[in-house]
Amino acid sequence: MRSIFALFVLSLIGLSGCASLNHPVQIANLMAPSQNYLDDQTKPDDYPGFLTGEGQIYSCRYGIHYETRDEFSPPKAQMFADLLAQALPQITTHKVVLQQFDVYFNQRLKILHEAANAGIGGVVGSTLSEQAAMQNMGVFTYQKLLIDTNPEVDRHPGENQVGCDNDHEGEYYPSEISGGYDVVVSWFKFTVDGQPYEFRTFYQFQPENKEQISAGIDEAIRMSVQGIVKRIKL
Repeated sequence: MRSIFALFVLSLIGLSGCASLNHPVQIANLMAPSQNYLDDQTKPDDYPGFLTGEGQIYSCRYGIHYETRDEFSPPKAQMFADLLAQALPQITTHKVVLQQFDVYFNQRLKILHEAANAGIGGVVGSTLSEQAAMQNMGVFTYQKLLIDTNPEVDRHPGENQVGCDNDHEGEYYPSEISGGYDVVVSWFKFTVDGQPYEFRTFYQFQPENKEQISAGIDEAIRMSVQGIVKRIKL
């Protein structure tokens, strides 16, 4: 009976901590480019539902919210095209094919900490490496961002990630993030005139309410595009 009650409390914690994250990702003051230069080839959303993913205490996706297509305003591909054109105006004379633009809000450690404080932390194990390894040459910083230019390579072998290890979703390396921070993890994959580009960005912040979460995600996306254009060669 006690174990059933504990699971019930855990469910309430998950619901209160994660369900409220469903919100539109809105970036204001965007100006659509004069011509349609981007071909959207992104795939449909493929992420577990709340009760089997971010709201499931036993899942490695617990506390990690995937921003669905319905949460983007303007639509995801249009947002990327507008931001890219703003950051790199000459891109509109080139052919861009968007293959991936995925955004995750990872507050897993905070939610696990809240569960532990509720006196039922024994059912949620989280083993994190305490040793920081050197970042490889494919990683650089842009303002508040850490940008990975080779995101499908495990830069820190043996280090348990905050999330599902090497699932290429919303996980991050704890050795690269300050303690007590939530993280927006964004993936970008596209080609420019056939030249492939792939990036993963990490934006850490400490939001206190839903509005600050929205503002942080919006800033993370805007800054990510501003950062990755530094590596685009036209």
